Amino acid sequence: MNHSPDNFNYRSLFDLNNDAILIINFSGEIQNGNAASEKVIGYSLSEMQNQSFISFIEDKEQARRCFADMMSGIKTDTNIQLLHKNGKRINCLVKCIPLDKSDIKKGLFLALKDMTEYDSLMNKYHQSELFFKIIAENVQDVILLMNEHREYLYVSPSVEGMFGYDKKTVEGMLQQDPFFYNHPDYSEQLNQVYIDSRKTGKPFQIIIKILHKVKGWIWTEVKGTPVFDEEDNFRQMVLVARDISMQKEMQEKLEYYAYHDPLTGLPNRRYFEKCLTESIEKLNLTEQFFSLILFDIDDFKTVNDTWGHEIGDQVIQEVARRTRQVIGEEGIAARLGGDEFIVLLYRCDNEEALKEVIQKLQNIMLEEIVTEKTSIAITNSIGATICTTKYMSETYYFKSADVALYEVKHEGKNQYHINNS
Repeated sequence: MNHSPDNFNYRSLFDLNNDAILIINFSGEIQNGNAASEKVIGYSLSEMQNQSFISFIEDKEQARRCFADMMSGIKTDTNIQLLHKNGKRINCLVKCIPLDKSDIKKGLFLALKDMTEYDSLMNKYHQSELFFKIIAENVQDVILLMNEHREYLYVSPSVEGMFGYDKKTVEGMLQQDPFFYNHPDYSEQLNQVYIDSRKTGKPFQIIIKILHKVKGWIWTEVKGTPVFDEEDNFRQMVLVARDISMQKEMQEKLEYYAYHDPLTGLPNRRYFEKCLTESIEKLNLTEQFFSLILFDIDDFKTVNDTWGHEIGDQVIQEVARRTRQVIGEEGIAARLGGDEFIVLLYRCDNEEALKEVIQKLQNIMLEEIVTEKTSIAITNSIGATICTTKYMSETYYFKSADVALYEVKHEGKNQYHINNS
């Protein structure tokens, strides 16, 4: 798998991020990194490449445990001490994000935040309230201090940069309703974690949407730490809010590319198998029958050989568009690879209804495809199956449609055949 950031649509997020970002494989070997990683660790990317990231951490045993937890999904962030090339120890907050949410074995993004300056500021905070203000007013995160009556004692000036409202306006609005800027969908959840944190004394972390003056609702990570007095009475809640819109956008892109074909935008095999599994479960529980249509383009190799792969890609894209047009909301169409497509019809449970859809597909494919260089006429061969047998595997239904397609190819293409499974 190519882990070069050149393949990412979010390259600027990778290259220009102030935090170090490493890409590691399932074995913990560094595959790539951004410019900030060289600055934080002190080694060039060429020196770090194919080296175990554990070799750059002081406590090897802790690093191995953390890596095992990360790869098993138990832990997504932790604190470590990096060994800089110059011999210094750098305290870092490490957050791991799977390259592929559905398959963690494909590797991880490791975001390493150099906590040196932050730790220094926190030490000053413990010395006096004045130093607390220095910290709060010089970090990008929004820091809020709430008392036991949910009244805000402090709101850091960074609130204007993060949410677009000036500090005075925010303070006024929060005194009316401490969770005013929180999206209504998350109010109950936020209130509950706040109550639980007060009861248990444990910090909380929650991802919610908070209102931005210009951008509207933006994804925000909120961390809360309860503060108790010497008699163990709750006194304050320290809240730290961070805009994570870019991270959420990156996560959504990763999820999209994991489940969609880049050429056509159709769902890929992985997403289709997920939908097929759901339909099989419905069949098993409620006897809701469904149908599969498997088809390819007759003699597609001739198109590629005659006009080239660029025109071939345009043909594939047009076939995908027409398939979506025919299927609409009645099912889902996916590209399995090459010129092979598959359709799942959610509630198609009889041959007459299935034939109607197949004939629409065949008719629309007979319309010439106009490309940049020529007009191309195609036909397609279709194998289909009506799925009624309970407690069978995905492979069973796939195979039934594939056998039907084989029958068509054997008989001379540009036809269809229907099986029951």
